[in-house]
Amino acid sequence: MLSANSVSGNDKSTKKGPQILAALAACMGAFGLGTVLGYSSPAMSQLRDHPDFGAFYENGTLIGEGVSWQPASWIGSLVALGALISGPVIGFCVEAFGRKTTIMALALPFVIGWMLITYAWNLQMIYAGRFVTGFCGGAFSLAAPVYIGETAEDSIRGLLGAGFNLMIAIGILFTYIVGIIAPWDWLAVICACSPMALVSLMMFAPESPRWLISQGKHIEAIESLRWLRGASSSQVVEEEFLAIQRSVDDSKLNSASLKDFTHPSILKPTLICMALMLFQQLSGVNAVIFYTTDIFTDAGSSLAPSMCTVIIGTVQVLASLVSSLLMDKAGRKVLLLFSDLVMSLFLVGLGFFFYLKEFNPEFAAQIGWLPLASLIAFIIAMSVGFGPIPWLMMGELLPPHVKGQASAMATSFNWLLAFLVTFFFEDVKQTVGSYSCYWAFAGICALGTVFVYIFVPETKGKSLDEIQKSFEKGNAKSRVMDA
Repeated sequence: MLSANSVSGNDKSTKKGPQILAALAACMGAFGLGTVLGYSSPAMSQLRDHPDFGAFYENGTLIGEGVSWQPASWIGSLVALGALISGPVIGFCVEAFGRKTTIMALALPFVIGWMLITYAWNLQMIYAGRFVTGFCGGAFSLAAPVYIGETAEDSIRGLLGAGFNLMIAIGILFTYIVGIIAPWDWLAVICACSPMALVSLMMFAPESPRWLISQGKHIEAIESLRWLRGASSSQVVEEEFLAIQRSVDDSKLNSASLKDFTHPSILKPTLICMALMLFQQLSGVNAVIFYTTDIFTDAGSSLAPSMCTVIIGTVQVLASLVSSLLMDKAGRKVLLLFSDLVMSLFLVGLGFFFYLKEFNPEFAAQIGWLPLASLIAFIIAMSVGFGPIPWLMMGELLPPHVKGQASAMATSFNWLLAFLVTFFFEDVKQTVGSYSCYWAFAGICALGTVFVYIFVPETKGKSLDEIQKSFEKGNAKSRVMDA
């Protein structure tokens, strides 16, 4: 795809406002995902103490206190399991029905999931609601980046793509704040409003022009491009339309089967996306976030747990905002390297504190600030790089004719790892010690830094076609060397 500047030159009739609006509409799905991820933190303690669900009750009768509440791990991890299932389903839907249609269709089941939680009279209904909202949230994490990547100009694609992660962070913070005053059922009702806001905004945005062209809807594709570029006439976007059409035609000629995934021009970007997802989840971000309250307590903080989560949520939002502003200036690769390196260093610090806490508690008490500082630095580094960029690069690196299948695989892989880390972290921590877990996460982040430096290409300012051609050129060079 050509950039808007190459298409229209100095034509001032093109604008960025409409494509920003389209990206904002798609990012309401990210806000919804944020509410799903953030819900368990304020709601969990209320559910644990509830006569119908809690650990201390049997048939509504108080039976004791200090009981371990086993449903907690399921309430937290079922979201990831639902998101895992969404990958192949939504990968098919975005290709068969379109990006916009798929995003809008998710709103109804999303509301149904929240209503299951709102009107739950047993744990099974809460489980079902968490699974359904997780499915929809995971679906947005696949469909929205693809839509944004295909509707944004090259010059602001990174900014708009990073907006997805920013909206997740805002959704999490929103849930933390509202959860301070709203009970668990009313919190679910409030969270159910975000899918309705998504539909209201998405109604005004057009379908992806690339998908429309792939369906032979050329007139609609030109109108979509004209709307997105704020162009005064279809002639302004004609050259870009022709470039997309050539790319789509090439994709159809090279329609992918399972065997085609072994071709280097497809295999390499797919493996890069999968590896970025692996390093994102095995950095331990979900484990660190899940035990935020424990870390604040160990730091000797006098703040209430609810305020602790709000502080972390605020830090995450501010860091995500900085990331969105830097994405098209510093570049993806630089931010990934910075992110993994800083996360590794501060995970070592976090592990060091817990090691001292076990073997030298007197000295650990003197550096109670260390876990708090490490956690804040970790969240900032994650939000600047490895939080948003793997999702953004999934929309940039994958070839158009396999984007649906490959995105589905990468998304499912990401959520599978999220489920495993969330569900088993506590058991592993009890077995080997929390310091060993954090040091293991630090080692994985260090490996991720090396991987990014060697294998991940810079995509800043490049069109989607230029990115694909770079993989093809690399393959051509290797064939020449082999010859």
